[in-house]
Amino acid sequence: MYSSSKLEVAVGRAGEDHGAEWSQYVLRAPASTLGHDWRWRKIIRNAYGHDSVYLIARQAGVVRGILPLIVVDSPLLGTSLASMPFLDYGGICADDESVVCRLVQEVRRLSASSTSTAIELRQMTEVPDLPEPRCDKVMMMLDLTGGEAGIWKALPAKVRNQVRKAEKNGLSTVVGGRELVEEFYQVFVVNMRDLGSPVHGLSFFTGMATEFGSQLRVRLVCEGNKTVGGLISLCFKDKVIVPWASALREYFPKCPNNLLYWHEILDRCAQGFKQFDFGRSSVGSGTYDFKRQWGAEPAPLFWYELTMGNRQGNAINGTSLKYRLFREAWQRLPLGVTAALGPRIRKYLTN
Repeated sequence: MYSSSKLEVAVGRAGEDHGAEWSQYVLRAPASTLGHDWRWRKIIRNAYGHDSVYLIARQAGVVRGILPLIVVDSPLLGTSLASMPFLDYGGICADDESVVCRLVQEVRRLSASSTSTAIELRQMTEVPDLPEPRCDKVMMMLDLTGGEAGIWKALPAKVRNQVRKAEKNGLSTVVGGRELVEEFYQVFVVNMRDLGSPVHGLSFFTGMATEFGSQLRVRLVCEGNKTVGGLISLCFKDKVIVPWASALREYFPKCPNNLLYWHEILDRCAQGFKQFDFGRSSVGSGTYDFKRQWGAEPAPLFWYELTMGNRQGNAINGTSLKYRLFREAWQRLPLGVTAALGPRIRKYLTN
């Protein structure tokens, strides 16, 4: 929970010249997340053309809170102010409750005075005085402080055997940066078609690799010279986050995902990171169970949506009949069609 302060809070927009000040606050604020990083505004703008409104709150001239908002303007779904689209969390980061309240007031004012249909805030902590959030998604966090030996010992025998099976099947992993993004993407685009979901554009990932530099890593799992899977990991403070991972379905019997994650966990333990964030999952889903077997524990997510009238935001409801029908149709399309159309649709879907 937040404490409160009686000092006046002034909220304004952060311009391009506020990047250093914003980034300094992100580094020192205990509640900041990867989604608060200043560089996302450029990555998303360059990949999808979305504008941004980055709010910065000060007390006595000192930065006390931030709220990054991306303006997702869809011709069909309307305009959402989302924090953060395409990521698991972002939202309000503030030092105390008075700053939180001022940022909420400001974003309500912005929405009321614009054409936006909704405000979407993805939080890792609850925010007072907001409607009930969606809580069906959770983050899956693995504690790395026990080290390689402790993590391996705690794994179920089935998982250890699957790692060994992948090695016996001749699979191996390689690590790199921007130079491996396109190889990862070739697998990713197939996997997203098979899942029935529009794929992000390649420029989203190459832009990310350019902006984050050594903070971003690509790990591929290969059979000989053929890439059969891969993941992208990002470092933030003492945490490693894996938002995107994929493997070709025909290689599932050889357990590529097990080798992929185990090698990444090994390396990150050796580098001294304390947490491994597997990314979000729906409670009880197949991905949730996969991550739990690694020892990952669920951490709550609070996704708030403040709608204007009866309108809705741009986040899709994966359980709706409309989405299920869309997903089934998408899975039947040729890969070339989904690769071409996917980014044009994905840019408007905030989750």
